[in-house]
Amino acid sequence: MNYIHTSDIHNLNSPNTILPILFEIFKPKSILDVGCGIGTWLKSSSNLGVLDILGIDGEYVNRDLLLINEESFRGFDLNFEFNLNRQFDLILCLEVAEHLSESSSNVLINSLVKHSNVILFSAAIPGQGGQNHLNEQWPVYWVEKFSKHGFVFLDIIRPIIWDNPQIDFWYKQNIFLVVKESHELAAKFKSSSLSLVHPELYDAKNQIYEKRIAFLERQLKVHPLKRWIKSLIQN
Repeated sequence: MNYIHTSDIHNLNSPNTILPILFEIFKPKSILDVGCGIGTWLKSSSNLGVLDILGIDGEYVNRDLLLINEESFRGFDLNFEFNLNRQFDLILCLEVAEHLSESSSNVLINSLVKHSNVILFSAAIPGQGGQNHLNEQWPVYWVEKFSKHGFVFLDIIRPIIWDNPQIDFWYKQNIFLVVKESHELAAKFKSSSLSLVHPELYDAKNQIYEKRIAFLERQLKVHPLKRWIKSLIQN
């Protein structure tokens, strides 16, 4: 899998807004970011005082663009299961799962649950679209996979950030806290995994369809067959 990271998408706006909200609920001392890209979320985490950080992503990541020390990054193909032989207080896996083939989905989940009991998880829904999306799924798909390992979904971030213009819509739409059933957070918050489509995505798709319809209407106006039919009617 190859992926091109751009500054207009991969910036600190979303992590700088979301992580302080999460840290009010649960403050980790160590974080593993699976599919970390250039390290935006880890950079924000370190700015908030988390010093034990590690990011994993494909070898295609441009090291010159990393916002974290290269020592805190490991290149690895996430289509394969990995074991770091340690635990982290928190795992981040944000808008990553859809970039892997469906056959690798269980592999990814196995790798995540092996390293932490608390996972901030976000994955693209069907029709969301994006660069190299291979496996867009509704939340229930991921709920079922995590539940086999004794994890539940907590929908405690989305209601807080839903209308925040500083945050990318895909996080506002897809982000959940996934925790082990035995974790104190699972007892504190009700499990929920409602499938939602954010208005920003809905509006963006509508604009695309409206442009396509307008294009087709223009084509029909100049199409030879239509001109011929129109001439027959007039005659």
